[in-house]
Amino acid sequence: MTIKTFWTIIIKFLGLWLVMNSLQVILQFISGLIFLKENTDTIEIIYSLFVLLLTIGLYAIILWLFVFKSNWIIEKLHLDKGFYEEKIDFKISSKTMLTISIIIFSSLLLAESIPNFCKQVFMFFQQKNIFRQSPSAGTMIYYFIEIIIGYVLIRNSKFLASFIDKKSKDKMDNSI
Repeated sequence: MTIKTFWTIIIKFLGLWLVMNSLQVILQFISGLIFLKENTDTIEIIYSLFVLLLTIGLYAIILWLFVFKSNWIIEKLHLDKGFYEEKIDFKISSKTMLTISIIIFSSLLLAESIPNFCKQVFMFFQQKNIFRQSPSAGTMIYYFIEIIIGYVLIRNSKFLASFIDKKSKDKMDNSI
């Protein structure tokens, strides 16, 4: 594996990790918008929507740059320069490395969200609230969605790795 391939895998993994963790921020914005009081000014609502859209746009740019334009980041930051050897001796293909990264990432997501979901369910039943009135309902739904996303990512890790690898190769072929 070349130094450039190594950095490509690291940057793509970092991009996926940042975007998955961004879901929590975006969902907090959305839940904040939902629970705005009726006497809130229109300007505050517009400002909140603007910040939400700006945040979503920023995370979309991060996803696009880190996952699909990782070679551009490597070139701009000169990450593949200054190494004495051009190759790292791994006998693993980039697709296999991506698959392993996705599985590790998804496992970390599940390891974080399952206990939090169980905690929120326990608190929900302990408080005996109606679902709509429960302050933990939104958080419970968020962790449930994280569990589903983690499961789907683990289940489809080979397909996702093939898709990312194919898109990266297509971008490299188009830039040549």
